[in-house]
Amino acid sequence: MTPQQHTPEELERELGRLLPGGHWQVLPTENAPDGVVAAQFTEGESGRLVLTGLVLLADRITAEQLRAIPVTQLERNANLARRDVHEQLDRLPPLKRTPGMDPEEFSRLVAEHYRVWVRAVPNPVAAMAKRSGVKLATMHTWVREARLRGFLPPGRQRATRAPRGSS
Repeated sequence: MTPQQHTPEELERELGRLLPGGHWQVLPTENAPDGVVAAQFTEGESGRLVLTGLVLLADRITAEQLRAIPVTQLERNANLARRDVHEQLDRLPPLKRTPGMDPEEFSRLVAEHYRVWVRAVPNPVAAMAKRSGVKLATMHTWVREARLRGFLPPGRQRATRAPRGSS
């Protein structure tokens, strides 16, 4: 019996039995029209789902097909599809600084928003700014303030790419 003869749910269950350690999801993909792509996701330290396994089954797999699998997009889609995170986002009080609001209380609210958003999107500060209707620089200041008050851990430096032509 070939993978195409199984339902996605059957394949996910079987992959989970054979390769435990995360949630398997059979994915629709244009990159393997005659095959099946399944991805395994595990929750990382930040609460975001990260790709921990990838299975591509087809009659033939070319290097082009393999390179064309959008790994970053797979992770992004898996995180955006999480119902639990969307429910948490919907329950959060609006992120709005009002006159007279206690700075500690506001920083706690910023941290609460950040901890939920980081599970859903790769750039939580930008998403928070957009949803709250504030400038990105303002949101960065609010998150920095929450970090300085100890409500969020220090941020991680992102790896930077070397300029083109440098070695």
